[in-house]
Amino acid sequence: MPPRAVNAFERLAPDQRAAVELVLRGRSYAELAGLLGIPEDTVRSRARGALEALAPDLPPPARAGEIADWLLGQGGDGAALLADRAARRWAETVAAPLRELPGAPVPALPEVSSPALTAPLAPAAPPPDVPASPTPAGASRRGGAILIAAAIVVVGVVLAFILTRGGDDGTSAAGTPVPSATAVATGTPQAAAGDIVLRGPAGSKAVGLMRLFRANDNTVRFALAAQDVAPNTGNATYSIWFEKKDGSALRLGVAQSPVGKDKTLTTAGPRNADVKKFPEWFASYDSVLVTQDSSPGAKKPGKVILSGNLPHASG
Repeated sequence: MPPRAVNAFERLAPDQRAAVELVLRGRSYAELAGLLGIPEDTVRSRARGALEALAPDLPPPARAGEIADWLLGQGGDGAALLADRAARRWAETVAAPLRELPGAPVPALPEVSSPALTAPLAPAAPPPDVPASPTPAGASRRGGAILIAAAIVVVGVVLAFILTRGGDDGTSAAGTPVPSATAVATGTPQAAAGDIVLRGPAGSKAVGLMRLFRANDNTVRFALAAQDVAPNTGNATYSIWFEKKDGSALRLGVAQSPVGKDKTLTTAGPRNADVKKFPEWFASYDSVLVTQDSSPGAKKPGKVILSGNLPHASG
C-alpha cells in the first residue's frame, strides 16, 4: 500500500499547526492567549501565518489576515474581501487543506453575487486587549491505548504553543521535557519523558495527560489535557490536585477554561507564585488528580475524574 499523502496543513510548523487546530476546535484567539499565557497578538499572528504558509506560491492579498480570521471563525469582514479575484483564489487555496481536517467548520466562500461581496468594508479594528489569565502559566480514538494516544495528541497541540511561544522580541522559548519525570504506563510509546498518563475511574472513558517541561526562565511547568470529560455545568469547576497516600491534598489550581461540547479539558500551571515550590511538591506527593468541585474555592478534592501516579521521590 503506498504511503498516505501528506497535505499542506500537516507540513506546517508545529506552533502554526497548533494555532489553527485549537482555533478550529472552537477557541478564540483571546481564550487561547489566556489559557497559554501568551499575548493574543502572538496567537493571531501564528494562525494567520499558518494560512499564508498553506499557499506558499501565492502572494498574500491585501488584508489577508482578516480573510484568515474569517476562515478560522474569528469573525470580521473577511468574506467581503473576496470580490477580488486574487484574494478569492488565495482563500480557496488555503481553505482546501483546512477542510480535510475532521469536523473543521471552515465556511464556504460566498457566491460572487452575495451581498457580502458588495458590502462596504469596515476599517480594520485594532486587536482587542488580552484578558488576564486567572492562573498564569508558562504554559485526537476509542479503546485503551488508542484513547491514551489521543490525549497525548491533544496535549501535544497545547505544548506546541507553550514550548515554542515567542517572547516580546519574537524569540522562541527553550522549553524542554523534564527528564526526571517518566511515563507511568507501558504500551503507550507516544508518551515521552515528563508525561504522566491520567485515567478515569472504572467505567469512565475519560483519559488525559500531564506533561512537564522546563520553561525559558528555567522553571518547571506543566500542561494538562484530557478527553471525554463532562462539560461544566452551574458553578462546578475542574481542579488539579497533588495527593499523598495518607489523603492529604494540595490544590495546584483551577482549569482556566470551561469544558465545552467537545468534552476536552486543557489547562496549564503552576501559578507563578508556586513555581519555586512545584518541583518539591512533584517529588513528595504520590498522585495527581483532576476533580470536579462544587465551587472554585473547594478546600478538598471533589469527585475524581482523572488520576495518575507521580514518580515518587527516593532517598
